[in-house]
Amino acid sequence: MKNLTTPFRITFIFVAVFLISSNALFAQGSPRDFKNSVKFNVSNMLLYDNSYQFAYERVMKKNQTLNVFGGYQEFKLFTVDIDNANFSKNNNRNGYSVGADYRFYLGSVNKYSAPRGVYLAPFVSFFQFKTDRELLYTNPDNGAVSSTNFISKLNMTNFGGELGYQFVLWDRFVVDCILFGPSITRYSFNAKLDNDIPGLDENETLQKIIEALKDKYPNIGDLTGDEGFQKKGVQSITAVGFRYSISIGYRF
Repeated sequence: MKNLTTPFRITFIFVAVFLISSNALFAQGSPRDFKNSVKFNVSNMLLYDNSYQFAYERVMKKNQTLNVFGGYQEFKLFTVDIDNANFSKNNNRNGYSVGADYRFYLGSVNKYSAPRGVYLAPFVSFFQFKTDRELLYTNPDNGAVSSTNFISKLNMTNFGGELGYQFVLWDRFVVDCILFGPSITRYSFNAKLDNDIPGLDENETLQKIIEALKDKYPNIGDLTGDEGFQKKGVQSITAVGFRYSISIGYRF
């Protein structure tokens, strides 16, 4: 799967999960009544670096559950084409996510009660990513090398709804698949270079970094708009986002 893009990888995982879960479902009887589940998000590991997101789901009423989640993840590095400049291997990244959804399992469709089967849910989530990368600039006139740090913070606030299906395997194990999750997403991006370097245009450099970010993550393609990115500024937009994930867990 090394040469596959992230959407293809996630699609592959969905198909594999479905096939494994279908075989397990035919081999079991009625699930036992466990009201709690803890889960680990495996698909986030494809989207971000060093991602560890966990969830806890609790049955609140018949066919209704509250699912809360949170964790740590780092924004993936990307390459930037800047004249006479390049990023070194030195970087410091961190980030976190928190959120919740309230699930309504469809009793008219599902054979068993929550938390098994098809569900609909409103959700809210917040993601923050911080990055500090060293940028090296070689002066074309004298060959002198100078360095500065590119410092950025990206916030994403999401409000939306989701359609999902949760498998219960052998009474104790769950596979939670969010299949479709459109949202309204507020993006806020703050970026700067921590010091000036003679010969390096900061605004132009930041704009090229933004363009590289937009190429890698098309969902934030309108982040800077037509006016460009201004020095040491903050850009915010509201756009349509999308949520999908696969988690595995244990019931108790």
